[in-house]
Amino acid sequence: MDLQAVILAAGKGRRLKPITLTHSKAMTPILGVPIIQRIIEALSGAGFQEFIVVRSPQDLALEALLKELNEKRDLKIKICIQAEPKGTADALLSAKNLIKSDFLLSSCDNLFPENHFQKLIEQWRKEKPLAIFTLGEVKPGALNQSAGVRLKGNQVIEFQEKPGENSGQWEAIAKFLFLLKQEVVDYLEQVRESRSGEKEVQEAIRMMLKKYLPQNKAIGIFAEHYFHLSSVQDLLEIYQHYFIHHKPFSIHPQAQIEPEVEIQEPVMIEPGAIIRKGSKIGPMVYIGKDAQIGREVQLKRCIIYPKAKVPDKVELKDQVVLK
Repeated sequence: MDLQAVILAAGKGRRLKPITLTHSKAMTPILGVPIIQRIIEALSGAGFQEFIVVRSPQDLALEALLKELNEKRDLKIKICIQAEPKGTADALLSAKNLIKSDFLLSSCDNLFPENHFQKLIEQWRKEKPLAIFTLGEVKPGALNQSAGVRLKGNQVIEFQEKPGENSGQWEAIAKFLFLLKQEVVDYLEQVRESRSGEKEVQEAIRMMLKKYLPQNKAIGIFAEHYFHLSSVQDLLEIYQHYFIHHKPFSIHPQAQIEPEVEIQEPVMIEPGAIIRKGSKIGPMVYIGKDAQIGREVQLKRCIIYPKAKVPDKVELKDQVVLK
């Protein structure tokens, strides 16, 4: 594979609190596997072999995970540090010296199906564009949060970061997943701070396109589905998707299940978990390692973190229990 994959994983994840008080957004577990590992594994399955991950200085857990993946999965993962959270353009700039080819650019909080990565690669080789955008439908409020994209066929003719609801007709929004010419990194230092005080990589992409369109082209590909992790509700929806479509029905033999416990699949119960007498668990419940569930507890569509404790006679629905 002649493309590198760059993953930006240095953000603080403020909107995901209190979960990100426990770990970084990149290390948020999805059925026991950190979300960034799921992204790396999906990209590896699509043919990517060389990765660059940008982390924060404090995220030593992510550093350890990436080193482990390097050793055990035979992946080539290089790590660089964004000293301060100054936006995605600044994050990518910190990786500039490691980028040796055209590359895929991803955040650590978007999940896409593996076949979408394959579509991007196929179109890149076929069309040889300046950039490929991953597109989503324009839903109410989306233009306040995402870049608007105007299309002619599958070609991107204009895009603007967060144009707002009253900015006219846009055919799509751009999700944070791109295939880009290496040259885009040459524009990063020209990016100015936004109103929020951050420098956004979309502005560098816009500069590159402004120089080369319409002589060259950028194209957009709609994702069949995707998940963006920015809230507790998002995390619950991601878990439900995995329970329905990935079927992780699993009760580890080292989990301790007392008598008169009712379990309704799908569930995933990790080793060392204890579920006391008379509890009703499921459907769509994840119970982490060494978690303790009290007597006569009812759990539906819940995420119970490792070592968390749920007291007796509690009924929880659509909840994340951290401790």
